[in-house]
Amino acid sequence: MARENPAIEKARSKSLRALSERLGYEFKDLALLDRALTHASMGNEGKKSYERLEFLGDAFLNFAVADALYRRESEFAEGQLTETRARIVSRQPLAQAARTLDLQVHLESGKGLRDGERCSARILCDLVESVLGAILLDGGVTPARAFVRRHILPKSDQSEEIVATEKDAKTGLLHYCQHHKLGQPRYELVETTGLQHEQEFVVRAHVLDGREATGSGRTKRAAEKAAAAYLLTELRK
Repeated sequence: MARENPAIEKARSKSLRALSERLGYEFKDLALLDRALTHASMGNEGKKSYERLEFLGDAFLNFAVADALYRRESEFAEGQLTETRARIVSRQPLAQAARTLDLQVHLESGKGLRDGERCSARILCDLVESVLGAILLDGGVTPARAFVRRHILPKSDQSEEIVATEKDAKTGLLHYCQHHKLGQPRYELVETTGLQHEQEFVVRAHVLDGREATGSGRTKRAAEKAAAAYLLTELRK
């Protein structure tokens, strides 16, 4: 049973308990989940933000996904596993996981965060990682792994498909475009974030008729492959 915290309002506590059910984990210390969903713009009101939890969650997420892929995809080479992990922990799928869990609904923020930023992919990714960090601190490695497996990792057959798709995504997109007279697919670097040794690249792939998709990765090449895979999926719909 989650321990009540007098610093958390009753309505907030009720909302967080309901969220815990969606997460599949019942917090012993609900204040950790509250902090995981508190933006730095609340600092003027004396509330600690999720930033340290996000740091912890990000580190554990990379380990947990790498470990799961290593055990699951024994026939794939290191390079393929690296790119697959980069895609799984990249901005777009993490943001989608946050939307599925409605994490943005529970985000507490101050005036320093504009309304449009609350639902940005960057903030949504932060929330997934900070919630994961909170689960790790509250319950340890086992429930944290379960959260990653339940809400972030693709199913076994899907991860195999991701590896295969990434391996040849740009070639597959090019062939599709040639067959359907969509011209040469174009790739545009949209954004580069992070420090030099841990950068993340965001690339947009688009075709002549205006359809496009974005992908991200730890290298520009990986981001281009991810964007190509997403766009190819959209085109085939």
